Amino acid sequence: MDFIDRQEELKRLRRLSTNKNGGFAVLYGRRRIGKSYLLTKWCSENDGLYTVGDTSSSSLQRQTIAGMIASRFPGFDEVIYPNWHALLHALSLRAQAAAWHGPFIMDEFPYLVTSDETLPSVLQSWIDSEIRQNGLLVVISGSSQHMMQGLTLYKSSPLYGRAQEILPLAPLAAGYIQEALNLTTSLDALKAYFIWGGVPRYWQSAETYSDDIDNCLDDLVFNPLGLYHEEPNYLLQSEIPNAISLRPYLEAIGYGAHRISEIASRLQQSTTAMSRPMARLVELGLVKKEIPFGESERNSKKTLYSIADPFCHFWFQVVAPRRSFFDQSPKNARLLAWAKYANAIYAYQWEQLARKTLHHARRIQSLLKDDDCWLPPKRWWQENQPEWDIVSTNFAGDIALLGEVKWSQHPFTQSEVNQLSQELLKRKSPPKIPAKAIHVLILPTIEDNVQTPDGICMLTAEDILQASLEI
Repeated sequence: MDFIDRQEELKRLRRLSTNKNGGFAVLYGRRRIGKSYLLTKWCSENDGLYTVGDTSSSSLQRQTIAGMIASRFPGFDEVIYPNWHALLHALSLRAQAAAWHGPFIMDEFPYLVTSDETLPSVLQSWIDSEIRQNGLLVVISGSSQHMMQGLTLYKSSPLYGRAQEILPLAPLAAGYIQEALNLTTSLDALKAYFIWGGVPRYWQSAETYSDDIDNCLDDLVFNPLGLYHEEPNYLLQSEIPNAISLRPYLEAIGYGAHRISEIASRLQQSTTAMSRPMARLVELGLVKKEIPFGESERNSKKTLYSIADPFCHFWFQVVAPRRSFFDQSPKNARLLAWAKYANAIYAYQWEQLARKTLHHARRIQSLLKDDDCWLPPKRWWQENQPEWDIVSTNFAGDIALLGEVKWSQHPFTQSEVNQLSQELLKRKSPPKIPAKAIHVLILPTIEDNVQTPDGICMLTAEDILQASLEI
């Protein structure tokens, strides 16, 4: 699979490369998100030096990294470095003598810190003195989001305030997946994204299956020998500190508990004990909080929690509750089981993607003046009231955007579009929104020659996939 997107991150890294005074940058993101691929690409463009940490002892880590440095500076690994200060100082001297300015990249930096807690302080001293004097560019990277954020964003950390760039690497946009996986239709692209999300490593594994998503899932996930059969455990165990203890919270959400009280009840814990583990799951990007449109996040009592990552949502909804079945059943039985739940997974993720990207859709933007924009849409719900999938207002606050998201693997017909439009226009609007409202119907595919009813703005998969690229 070719290198995809990451143009903004590359732009910022390339800008650092032109700084004659050197600098310090931080890049982090979850496992399999493409950090190493991005860094090695940028490193090769700039005649840089890429090193990567491991889980060995600190002395062995220094020996390994010295060997990597020796690929540029021959003989560098012929010395035993008693500590990190000695190694980094030696690197500064060799770089200065060769008029080499980097970048010098230390990937999987949290592994190095776990073995030697003094390393951040040593690195801080090195940044403040020798790096600035020699104009060396240094980058640290890691998959443990909790530790990387702590090392660079907390005021108590020695590295706080040192970085010229801090780049959290996000999942790829849905709009890239069709070309990346050589998929025939936009519907196939949606279905693939609803399983794999925007994680490049997953895309790379799925690429050879093209649009045969069911067999792809069986080979890679349902089959007990599949590469991603135990993926959530791997993601949680790879965090520092280990986050495997958070798995029951994800299982509870996957089983349908979305309020703090419901999750606590399933786990037989008090609600007061829930704040820290839930906050960490949010920090890791595995769980997200949702409140109705128009309510304050700080004061709302209607907060819901859901699994944010598409693959983990799919895994905890489909695989986790049926592990013994998938482990003991033949392929045809596994695929029959998947067929029972596939449509519900796709429908849920279609609504999530539409809500996330709608306000960036060109057709929706064109409804406003050039100096105005839509606020990010939210869902709205209230007891005994019809729920709205999409509620937003423009920045000026005088126009509302009200929408309905519907899923089907078959194109919607004209009669179905007409019926959905009539129901949408008749539905009672949420309170406290502008009287002027634009009604939006969001459908994955429609039959040829379907006409949009009056009073409705209709978007399809192509509009949503394109909108995802505008974020």
